[in-house]
Amino acid sequence: MSAGVLGVDFSGASAAGEALWVTEATQTPVGVRIEECYRAADRWGRDRGDAHAGLVDRITAADVRTVGLDFPFSLPQTLLDAQCGGEWSGFLSWVASEGGPADPAAFSDACRHTAEMIAGKRDIRRETDARRGALCPYTNRVRSMTYHGARDVLGRLAERADTAVVPMQDGTGAATSVCEVYPAATFGWLGAYREGYKNTDGARARREANVAAIEDCSVALAGHRETYLANHDALDSLAAAVSAARVDDGARPTPAGTREEGCIHV
Repeated sequence: MSAGVLGVDFSGASAAGEALWVTEATQTPVGVRIEECYRAADRWGRDRGDAHAGLVDRITAADVRTVGLDFPFSLPQTLLDAQCGGEWSGFLSWVASEGGPADPAAFSDACRHTAEMIAGKRDIRRETDARRGALCPYTNRVRSMTYHGARDVLGRLAERADTAVVPMQDGTGAATSVCEVYPAATFGWLGAYREGYKNTDGARARREANVAAIEDCSVALAGHRETYLANHDALDSLAAAVSAARVDDGARPTPAGTREEGCIHV
């Protein structure tokens, strides 16, 4: 089935396929229609390597135009300058090299050491993180996603002529644009709940409110509504698809920080 737009709630865990969800959508004359929603484990396997390889294959399929991935795409410019030659491509090379960090913990430790040396504090956010209320990209809560997202997914996509990771790569001539999204920021933009819709008391009611806010934006959920109400990871993939659909429709964020830092699309 032709999708056009993918929204991905990413995971860098060893069993990434269990928590990685994908929503596929199409643009219609009256809005966005959700075509599929699935867990990576059910399509490609639960192991991180299998799930990430399957995701790359799906992103690069002929029917996909725009993809929203929920993980930090880059580092603050000060760290890029100190660790990666000032460039996003240097960041991808660093995490993939034999002399680079061996795992997310080593990646985080290296970033924190560099940040403390040059800025006097361990955790530095990008400008887009500050604008969208996102975390430092190498803090403990997201370091696995940043590390494995860059090494296992973006590194493979950046080498292809038919995909462009925006805004770091020029999308002219590329069949598929890949952008960074952040579901909490998307829900905030919608006036919905940024937090408290996951594993907390009252989470179901907040998920219902978030789903309703998305439906109010001319998004037809078809038979997938209950999946989004029952699983917050699935719901985050829906938010990712909504932001990706806006990019697919021509929306671009107000620049924040440098091009090499990247930006969160809502």
